[in-house]
Amino acid sequence: MAKEPMPSADQFAGALLGCAVGDALGAWIEGRSRAEIAKEQDLLGYYRPFREYPAGQYTDDTQLTVATARSMVRLGGVDGADIANEIAQLWRDETIIGAGPVAHRAIRKILDGFDWREAADPEDLPFNGAAMRISPLGLWFAGDSDDAMKRGVEIASRVTHGHPVGIDAALVIAHAVSLAATADATNRTAFLAKPASVATTEPLRECLHDLSDWLELDETAALEAIVVATAQKPMEGFGVNVMAVPTAIASIYCFLATPDDYCATIECALRAGGDVDTIAAIAGAISGARNGMDAIPQSLRAALIDGAEIEALARDLHAARAAV
Repeated sequence: MAKEPMPSADQFAGALLGCAVGDALGAWIEGRSRAEIAKEQDLLGYYRPFREYPAGQYTDDTQLTVATARSMVRLGGVDGADIANEIAQLWRDETIIGAGPVAHRAIRKILDGFDWREAADPEDLPFNGAAMRISPLGLWFAGDSDDAMKRGVEIASRVTHGHPVGIDAALVIAHAVSLAATADATNRTAFLAKPASVATTEPLRECLHDLSDWLELDETAALEAIVVATAQKPMEGFGVNVMAVPTAIASIYCFLATPDDYCATIECALRAGGDVDTIAAIAGAISGARNGMDAIPQSLRAALIDGAEIEALARDLHAARAAV
């Protein structure tokens, strides 16, 4: 069987910028309920400031994605110790924005001298922090063997998240990015078959099978079905929490509902409620990998803090992969 062609440099740029733009658009409404967000207008028209940060600033979702990509560019592949050092620098510099407790606990251990392979507790919470920063690996391993993708994702994930479900969700998202860049995302059944086949934890695998049915529902009903099926204690009307499974499923849903329309995908993610910056970051990376950089409104790319640097990094990542 012929190997899938490598994604283009514009697809690499689309994925990393798609992540950052979705993240920055969602930062100011992170944690709000669907009902609260429904009152807001023009969510994609412009960035809003949040906390002490200016409009156009992204959060840890993008920061950790960029850190992962930088390491891969520098070393020409996935190296856990180097990714750990790159990520830990954000803590050393005190520039990390909104990191979750699972990542914080792991990185504090690394800063205290723990080996990166021992820092993330496999019994810690199955949060979405590995899945949110895994898109560079989905691009890198596009067209490669499942084993190569799995090894890379496990190494990169374990820097901050050791729970098997969190790692599994990262693997599913990496495959979604890879498929979006190389396969026909309009064939939903075929698209979902690969992530479902590589998922090793039961909750995630079951939800991937159910997602085909949820895609036939209207958006409100579909998102509610995802929350009910994946949340241990769903809060009525809140939205998608920070657990890995609901985040991964909601992100893929938002993409597959409108695979050729980056803006519609992000609108869906932002209106899901809950951890919307992460859902928009992941869904944005998947959509950007399919549709390329030009699918993202130029006004949003221009107003994104560090946008030019992120695009340059994505193109460097593409060049590094081509050189392997």
